[in-house]
Parts: sequence; C-alpha cells; structure tokens
Amino acid sequence: MPSKNITILNTLNIGITKFPGDISLNYDNPPKLVMTLTQEAGGFSEKPINMQDNSACFEAWCLIIKAQTSNPGLKIELDVDGITVASYPSGKPVNGHLGRFLYRILKFSEQYKQWFELSPALEEIKKNFKNYLDTNKFETNAPLNEAETDLDKLLNKGLERYVEQLLVDTGSYKTKILKLSSASAIVGRQLPVGLFVGTKAKDHVVFTGGTSAADFWAVDGDTVKVYELKSKNSMVGIITEIFFYSNYVCDVFIEKGNKMNPNKPKKYYRNYDKIKGKKVQGIMLSNSDGWHASLKDVASRNQIIDIMNDNSIEKIQYAWIEYNFKMSITVTP
Repeated sequence: MPSKNITILNTLNIGITKFPGDISLNYDNPPKLVMTLTQEAGGFSEKPINMQDNSACFEAWCLIIKAQTSNPGLKIELDVDGITVASYPSGKPVNGHLGRFLYRILKFSEQYKQWFELSPALEEIKKNFKNYLDTNKFETNAPLNEAETDLDKLLNKGLERYVEQLLVDTGSYKTKILKLSSASAIVGRQLPVGLFVGTKAKDHVVFTGGTSAADFWAVDGDTVKVYELKSKNSMVGIITEIFFYSNYVCDVFIEKGNKMNPNKPKKYYRNYDKIKGKKVQGIMLSNSDGWHASLKDVASRNQIIDIMNDNSIEKIQYAWIEYNFKMSITVTP
C-alpha cells in the first residue's frame, strides 16, 4: 500500500515512486499542496540536517513536483513542524544550518512567489531574518590556500574531487564540457560559502563555514558560472545546492550596495579576487548514470530548468550538463 505522500503525488499525476517519509505532504485544500519539514531539516534543532539531504532539500522537491504535475495551477506552501514565530524572534541564527535555511526560504519565496509561499509562522520568521540581513554587515570566508591538484591524492578523497580537477585543468574540457567560451577562462575550485556577521569569527557564524563550498566556478565574459558536480552520486539535493550557491555568489560578488561582502585577505588563493561579473549561471553537472531517479528524464530536467529560470531575478539563471567518464558530452541542454 503506497504511503500517504505517494498517494497525494499520484493524485497530482506526479511519477515519484520514492519520497522522504520525514517530509509530510497535505493536499486537503486544492490547489495548495502543503509540504512540512522536520525541525532538524530546517536547522531549528540541535542536530540539524545538511541542506542537500533528501529530507531537507525542499527546493528540489518543489521544483520536481511543479515540473511533473498535470495541474499547472498547483501552489506549494512550506512549513516546519512545531515552529512558531517565537522559534526565531530576531537576531543571529543559532547555527549555520538555520542561517542557510532562512536565506533559502527568503530567496525562494521572493523568486518563485507566483506559486510558492510560506506558512504564516515561516513568513514572519523570514521577515525577521530579512530585517537582520538589512541591518547588519556580513563577511565571507575566503580560501586559506590553493586547492589540491595532485590527482592521486584527490582520488583518495573521492571521485568528485578528482573529476573537478580534471575539468578545470584541461582546456578542451573547459570548452566542450563546462561550456566556457575560452580554454583560458579564469576558474577556481572549492569556493567557500560561509558567512559571518561583522567579521569572520567562530561565534559570528551565519552560514556554515569550514568545508562548505561550491565545487568550482569560472568567470566567462560577464557571467560567473557556478558548478555543482555529482559523480556516481545520485541526489536531488543538487538542485538545492546550486540554488543556494548561485544566490550566494550573486549577493556577495555581483550585487553592489548590499551588506554581504567578500573577505579581503592579505593574500588571495583560488582566484578569489577575480570573481566578478554582471550575472550568475548555476550549472548542475552529473555523469550520465549518476542522476537521481527523479532527474533521469531529460525532458523533465529541462522543464525544471524552465521553472527555475522563470524567476524574479534575471541576474541568476540555471542549466544542466551531463557527461560520461570518457569526458565526452552525451546530452547538451
């Protein structure tokens, strides 16, 4: 017997056969679908879940549902179980996972407001967080050293790090796979995406620091391209990751006059000081057999991209790229 979530998705003609049991769906008031996360998924718990986890990546599931439903008028409301306005009255987030979640719901609700909304409690919490962003100054964490380039060492750390280096260090791969206009385009690996209120300090964390990073990036003309890479690692969370990274890069490196500023260390690594442009393209990159089941269909992926690109901020656009391990392109969206 299918779960309640799958029954609801079947009602909407959405062909998802597996859906996280930790996310609750409710369709008692069509055409609104209510998606409720756990407190761990939102970062409100002492044991927060990473944003790319199946139970936390609400952006991914919302976009997949919108792309697959036969009801174009479907609206989605996001909630977090047991959360009230008092759960986050104002001020600094209690951990970096909560900070990222609040930033994500702020950006997603602004950019897709024609079909996405927040529960009343989350809406007020979002407003409190936006006020916090508007009334404080923030600083990022810049790279502290150059990224590892030894392929043998990288392969020991995991396949994705190995593939990252192959892609950014080979001219033909830059143009044929990464779709850069020139093999000499400026690139960098492992872009830190931490954020701190005031200045960088352990007790100033707003977004998780440490190893939190976009896989790699490139400056291509007036566009900063940000890549999230998956190699034999099927996760719908790739969508959530690229959404967060793209908005982060836009706010930190593209927008002028806001209060999120790149750190200015005495010495720059990974071409951090060269991340400049007028717009951002977030690119999801996976090998041909590495897509999650919900993303294997090319037509469905392209429909997701169409929805993502129909946003309220033209400075951010998205794309898919698929490759195989012989480093030749099999699908070009």
